Amino acid sequence: MTAHGEPPLDLARGITAILGALVLFSAVTQVLEYSLVSAAGGDSVKDMASYLAVVNRPPLLAGKAAANVMVGLLAGYMAAKLARSREVMFAGIAAAAETCSLVYGFTMGEYVVLPLWFRVLAGLTTGPAMMAGAWIRMQARLATGEHA
Repeated sequence: MTAHGEPPLDLARGITAILGALVLFSAVTQVLEYSLVSAAGGDSVKDMASYLAVVNRPPLLAGKAAANVMVGLLAGYMAAKLARSREVMFAGIAAAAETCSLVYGFTMGEYVVLPLWFRVLAGLTTGPAMMAGAWIRMQARLATGEHA
């Protein structure tokens, strides 16, 4: 324990938590998006242009936005669980990296065709959702008296 009652910093766990959150967020959101597009587009999805045309439908964008928030909560919670201490700090690093990744993908990648409202919404909600997930896990650890 440190002088302030915090467990010592475990950098290996922190880096694992950050990378785990990024991989979890990316994998789950991609699987959910692909599932939504396959269900909505069916056999009409043959290439990236037709895929993006299906994703660009407002109901799918709304579902994708909601899924991003939910997966962000999960990724933040799991990052905090892996980190065991200083949960919000490590989840914050992951949230900042994921937000930067989303902004880059929405401005330079194929997803630039998505409406601006969705890109702004996803960029503004994903990071805070990850932070909220970490905060929830931290509160659970503090409430149960768990130590790293």
